[in-house]
Amino acid sequence: MHKSTLQKLSYITAIVITLLIFISCTSTNTGAMDDDLEETESLSGTVVMESNGAQSYTVARIDGDGISTETGTENPSISLTVGGRYTFVNQAGAGSHPLDFRNGDREKLFGQSNTAGSLDNDNDVDVVENGDAITFTLTESLAASLVDYICSFHPGMNGDLFISEE
Repeated sequence: MHKSTLQKLSYITAIVITLLIFISCTSTNTGAMDDDLEETESLSGTVVMESNGAQSYTVARIDGDGISTETGTENPSISLTVGGRYTFVNQAGAGSHPLDFRNGDREKLFGQSNTAGSLDNDNDVDVVENGDAITFTLTESLAASLVDYICSFHPGMNGDLFISEE
């Protein structure tokens, strides 16, 4: 055989092996656990928040599933669904208007202020801060205690969080 024919066969063989591996990985169904995982992973949303000076937060935009609120109103209530992963983008600036999330006793669970929150290092909630954005997973235990959001510098900048089961 010619060298070019062998190269073509090697190339075709590599493609076939890659496709077989891909098909075997994507067609495996381990049952209900995968179904639950896919359902949870499909719930994700983003809230983009702005400020009206030191008076209030305003939601400029929401995207995704499992999340709802009014846009353009001051300190709106925000509804989140248990099991979702949510990102709050604080366009007001984490340094000027640190966004914190609290429980019913007004204690910080996690957020952008410098004080420690009780769930900052919870692996299941998996809080990730990235610049002015904060991302977390709404677990059952977090849902049981999460009540509101607030600017830690300006207490008038706050709103209720409502939790729903899917």
